Amino acid sequence: MLVGQLSPGPDFLLVVKNSLNHGRRGGLFTVAGISTGIVVHATAAATGLAVLLSVSPRLYRALLVAGAVYLGWLGLKLLFSLRVKPATATREPDARPALTDAAAFREGLLTNLLNPKVVVFFSSILAQFLRPDSPVIDRILYPTIIIVEGALVWCLLALLLQKPVVRRQFRRWERPLNLLFGALLLGLAAWTLLQNLAAP
Repeated sequence: MLVGQLSPGPDFLLVVKNSLNHGRRGGLFTVAGISTGIVVHATAAATGLAVLLSVSPRLYRALLVAGAVYLGWLGLKLLFSLRVKPATATREPDARPALTDAAAFREGLLTNLLNPKVVVFFSSILAQFLRPDSPVIDRILYPTIIIVEGALVWCLLALLLQKPVVRRQFRRWERPLNLLFGALLLGLAAWTLLQNLAAP
């Protein structure tokens, strides 16, 4: 689970982007949105809804396309924000963030929910521990472990990015880093769409 989280995927990029650009509050509300998405995915995997996703290629592809479009929109939004509102080296890390709490939560939630690979990932993990005859306590315990671990790791990452030395370096390299974040989000979107088009 930890290896999957810290791999540079959509959730990781979003937590880093919002934590550095919008401070502790923006990062933690993004984490809250992602964690809510994890609750949905883990519940779906534990109750067998992942099977429906795996046997319905159209539904899976629809989710892939929706997720790719959303990631592309986030990337373009970030790149356009650099053009219309250049970053300043004097901005304080505790300044009021431009991203509202609701918007940060929504970005985290949608980025997680629109990634069908998350529920497949959870299903592969839970399949190692759950069986059709597993007791109810196991069906509750294992998804809960995934949910709590996910929330803790993302919170720790968001808080780590608030350290003064990290924020000083970010303010120094803010513009190129945001260009990189935007390009990576667009790259993930393009890769997902190409993968979907190439699938038989």
